[in-house]
Amino acid sequence: MRVESWNIELKTTREEHIKPSPNFQEVLQELVIEQDSRPAPLNLNASIINKVEEVSFKYSIPKELILAIIKHESNFNPKAYNKNKDGTEDRGLMQVNYQHNLKLMQQYGISDPDQLFDVDTNIELGARILYENYKRFGNWVMAVKAYNGLKADNWDYVRGVFQKVSLFR
Repeated sequence: MRVESWNIELKTTREEHIKPSPNFQEVLQELVIEQDSRPAPLNLNASIINKVEEVSFKYSIPKELILAIIKHESNFNPKAYNKNKDGTEDRGLMQVNYQHNLKLMQQYGISDPDQLFDVDTNIELGARILYENYKRFGNWVMAVKAYNGLKADNWDYVRGVFQKVSLFR
């Protein structure tokens, strides 16, 4: 299956890997229909764009998808911070969670959660998490869903991200 307007191939995956909510097809259809057609913002920081292009190439992630996640997560605020109900914290442009990604933090030599406020570090790690999700689930819709957590009720998050994709074409 291909979502033509985004030029993103959506692959199916085995049933035992993911059990989508009963309304998965309905949500996917809404994502295709409800695209946001506003023009892209013109004042994006060049260092953000350069790093997004770098990781887009490195991990084969559509750069529009990375930018849409950044827009949705932090509205391009590199100092964005969120304390979650479970006590963990999200930091930076892509709201990377240090506590939920300890193995990845160790691989990248991140020993202080505040290092996630660095633009390059945050985009690199956020893209890596998204890439790992894509490898696991085989499609961008489920990769984005997993980026926010695999809760059954986070389809609004997925919809919000994909609506923002068209801002960056």
